[in-house]
Amino acid sequence: MRTVIPRTWRSAATLAAAAAALGLFGAAPAQASPGPVPALSGAEKALLGSDAPKAVVLDPATGAVLSVRALPRTPEPGIGTHNYCNSGDGCFLSGRVPYAHQGFYGSAGTSRGNWPYRSGYNTGRYTASACWVQACAQRALPPNTRADFGGTLVTGTSFRIH
Repeated sequence: MRTVIPRTWRSAATLAAAAAALGLFGAAPAQASPGPVPALSGAEKALLGSDAPKAVVLDPATGAVLSVRALPRTPEPGIGTHNYCNSGDGCFLSGRVPYAHQGFYGSAGTSRGNWPYRSGYNTGRYTASACWVQACAQRALPPNTRADFGGTLVTGTSFRIH
C-alpha cells in the first residue's frame, strides 16, 4: 500500500528541510556576560534614596541599578496653556473663525507660541502682559483688564503672567 502525503504537507516539509540545512533555526549566539555588577558608592546610595532629581543606569538583564548621578533642579512649570479660556484665565482672544481663544493659567511665567488673528487679550485673575509680532505691551496690566488692538488683528507671540 502506498502512503499519499497531501501536497501542502510536502511543500511545508521541503521548506522545513531547507531552513534546517541553512541553519535558520539554529541556536542564538551566546551573550557575553557583563561581569559582576559594581556596588554603588555611599554617595550614590544616598542620592538614590533622596527626593533630589537624579538619573540612574539600569542593567537591562537584571534591572539592577548600576550608577546614579545628580540632575540639576528645574523649576516647576509656572504657566500652562490650552486652546480655550476658562473663567479667570488670561486669554489671547481670537478675532477670526476657526481660530480658538488661547487660555493661560498657573503661576508666573511666559508662554511662547504663534497665535494668528488675535483681536486682543484679557488678563483674567492675573497681572499679565502680551507680545505680538509688531510689539509688546509696554506695561503689565492688572487683573480683570481687557486690552484690544483697535480692530486690527495681530499674531500673538507670547503671554506672560507676572
